[in-house]
Amino acid sequence: QIESLPDTQLHRNVDLEIVAADKEGYIKSYIVLPSTIYGVAQNRFVDAGFQKSHSQQIPQLSAFSLDRKQGGMVGEGKNLWPNVHIDDVTSPSSITPGHGREGFYFGENGEHSLYQVGQAICKALIDLAVGGTDTPTSFSKEELQKYTGGAEYLGSNSRARGERSRSIGWKPTKTTQDMLASIKGEVEFIKG
Repeated sequence: QIESLPDTQLHRNVDLEIVAADKEGYIKSYIVLPSTIYGVAQNRFVDAGFQKSHSQQIPQLSAFSLDRKQGGMVGEGKNLWPNVHIDDVTSPSSITPGHGREGFYFGENGEHSLYQVGQAICKALIDLAVGGTDTPTSFSKEELQKYTGGAEYLGSNSRARGERSRSIGWKPTKTTQDMLASIKGEVEFIKG
């Protein structure tokens, strides 16, 4: 199904260049496509400053929500995204037999709605005495402009299944419930 993505899709131009280099024999390409990564990376790359210890989506939503003192989402939060723990996402790279066009591997072990994430952020804000309600609210147009430059990417769907990764022996262990349980720690980290 990845072949059905238009060449104009975000990041697709890079994928196509890498696959072309594989086809021409310059490299053997393996592209691991993580979903919403959660958890804190702790490794030598983080220690050396080459890698961030946190991902993007949940820390961003946490920062936006801390600023407004209320868990937030784009629209109704019904959109779905897959998720994978940082320790699980690193394991497919050690067992990648297919390369080139057969070398795309999705890292996911469940999916969540952005409403669920907003709700977990709300609960964390209450526990930290920052917020007062356990129901997330939609970001206003003004807030979206402030936080994302008006972009609504956090209201889009991003759906994928790691079937190829699993077919070669990848065995993720963390679940969506683990991701939701980790959000309080992300909010605490962002709060400082």
